[in-house]
Amino acid sequence: MAAGHQSENPDKFSAEQVDSLRNALEKVISSGAFAGSKRCQEFLGLVVEHTLAGDLDSLHERQIGVEMFGRSVDYDTSNDAVVRVRATEVRKRLAQYYREAEQTPVVRIELLQGSYVPVFHWSSQTSLENPQVSPAPTAVAPPSRRRSIIAIVGAVVVVSLSLLLSLRHVPEPQPNVLRLSLGLPQGVTLQRNWHPFEQFALSPDGEVLAFAATDASGQSYLWIRPLSSPEAQRMAQTDGALLPFWSPDSQFVGFWAGGKLKKIRRSGGIPEVICSVPEIAQGAWGPDGTILYARAVNSPVMRVSPDGGSATPVTSLLGGQVSHMWVQFLPDGKHFIYLARTSLTSTDPGAKVYAQSLEGGAPIVLLASQSRALAVPDYLLFVQDQNLFAQRVDQKTLRQVGTPLLVTRNIAASQAYLGTSEFTASQNGVLIYGSAQGSSFDQFTWYARDGSVTGTLDPIIDFQQFTLSPDGKYLALNSFHQHVTGSMWLIDLASNTTTPLTTDPHAQSDPVWSPDSRYVAFNLLPSGGSDPPFLVQKIEIGTQEAAPVYRDNDRHWVEEWSSDGRFLVTHDTKTVSIIPLTGNHKPVPLYSSSFIKDEFHLSLDGQLIAYGENRSGRWEVYVASFPSFRYITQVSVAGGAQPRWRGDGRELFFLDLEGRMMSATVERGSPPKIGNPRELFETGLIPDPTINQYAVTGDGLKFLVLEPRKGFVETYSVVLNWPATAK
Repeated sequence: MAAGHQSENPDKFSAEQVDSLRNALEKVISSGAFAGSKRCQEFLGLVVEHTLAGDLDSLHERQIGVEMFGRSVDYDTSNDAVVRVRATEVRKRLAQYYREAEQTPVVRIELLQGSYVPVFHWSSQTSLENPQVSPAPTAVAPPSRRRSIIAIVGAVVVVSLSLLLSLRHVPEPQPNVLRLSLGLPQGVTLQRNWHPFEQFALSPDGEVLAFAATDASGQSYLWIRPLSSPEAQRMAQTDGALLPFWSPDSQFVGFWAGGKLKKIRRSGGIPEVICSVPEIAQGAWGPDGTILYARAVNSPVMRVSPDGGSATPVTSLLGGQVSHMWVQFLPDGKHFIYLARTSLTSTDPGAKVYAQSLEGGAPIVLLASQSRALAVPDYLLFVQDQNLFAQRVDQKTLRQVGTPLLVTRNIAASQAYLGTSEFTASQNGVLIYGSAQGSSFDQFTWYARDGSVTGTLDPIIDFQQFTLSPDGKYLALNSFHQHVTGSMWLIDLASNTTTPLTTDPHAQSDPVWSPDSRYVAFNLLPSGGSDPPFLVQKIEIGTQEAAPVYRDNDRHWVEEWSSDGRFLVTHDTKTVSIIPLTGNHKPVPLYSSSFIKDEFHLSLDGQLIAYGENRSGRWEVYVASFPSFRYITQVSVAGGAQPRWRGDGRELFFLDLEGRMMSATVERGSPPKIGNPRELFETGLIPDPTINQYAVTGDGLKFLVLEPRKGFVETYSVVLNWPATAK
């Protein structure tokens, strides 16, 4: 994350700021990161100089292609990606330069995804040490397409990040709120697919923020950002990281990734495995080295040493309880708390926060709450009706003292995600919380091929992984809103009614329609998606009674139902298989490679299959003959995802990495002949290579796009000595 100040008047750069920018530019283009690429040096110099001159109108793809690459003024930008490819390379080299920088630069140059107008970030230290120089303006840039834009905003007293540590020991603490903006690193978005509000954690000493975020590859990683620094560092070898938690000395971060709990030094290094936990797990670290972890479904809290070994339960599910989750140590290190649920649906009046000793004994009810609680000295922090409260607790008797005190209002929270809420706190009085304005639910928009809007559809809950029935009458969708591990829903487009597709309380995902629009096949995950068995089921619309198709201990994510109705296409991210719907239903592997693959879709005649694959750190769209997988042909030019066929199989659609809807003609042959992709319209999406974000009608004339809700804004506040604000 990078701290900076923004303005929409680039013509107001001062002479000092222009000098600083040109000095910064010279350092960047003469660095090792830009060595050997004269074109990248020239590209960056061109866009910076145009910005300093206030000539932003020249910073669009066609004009850059003409000015820098000698293209004709009417060249086809949809077929010639030279500018986009070069800009992508410049972004990578900029990221490398600032990652390898030995000290914080005076000014940082950034080229946002989807824009050719550079953004300038002045360090907070510069603006404080040189008060006569106003914070430099950031060049005007198009609105970010990021799903979640992080901005930490305060409203009481403005102080510098560098004062954060010195304010920890003020004898008579006063409420202080830190005003600053935290921008995510280039191409990075907060990881939101699971447990969306517990992806950041503040160290016990209040100095460092750890968060899980996803980069342009679609992979989540662990990031570390000292609050006294404008930069965040991606931690190496933390692929798939979720749910960070800190050691008591603030020197290690624990996290879950790849079926394991791991730990890594906050200074970096090689992650170490603590123990295997196939299901997604959230952890807590005690002062004696004990580590506790909790899973979402049908599991007690487990205990393990930081050096590994066998995990043993430290709680027992009482009558009616279905989950113990959101475990936290109390400050004494001898007791811990957890949220016990009696239902995995959005409303659970029986949910309570319990305290228990590591040595065993009966649990003690601390709060009747559906929210997770965070333990800090003398208090439990929890959210109710989107208000953050502090409940004083006598930590010797484990009893409440007085009534809850209001800390702040409008906390971003979701009961539907089983107690999640967007706040984190240190053990020395530092609090970070998120607030939201507007609906966070994505919105369905119908587009014509020319990008004109032809209709909208407002979901009543949040959805993902949606599919349009072949007859165009229904949407089948997956949502984490009503159930922690996912549930299936149906929207009747004619009546705009939303109903549950199934009544099974277990996790469901990845709906796929039968060719006659009568059935939906899907995955059923009894243990939340990680432990076997892994089931494939189908359901007839209107019955809510599912029938089994296949059961296995291996993963078979459902992707497609063949147009002749004879089989399902499935994959395990690296191997694509078919499951026959008659006979023994045993999966038949068709094609495998070491690269991650997703989004497999068959042409109507079943002769070709389109899919996405990440072979070199960037997702591309491919077409191959089916079922032989001969004549594999790349369709996308500079990145692509989510291929979809027109009904007659003669046109393939996909999203490029800028979120543009692309089209390519397809002619049968050995190999098939693929036309040059051309742009249809801008979607405004950040493409996710593994999730359905759009659907297209069989005639290829209408596109249904699930796009971020306009007007939804999240802001984050940092509060120093927060107990002084409670009332």
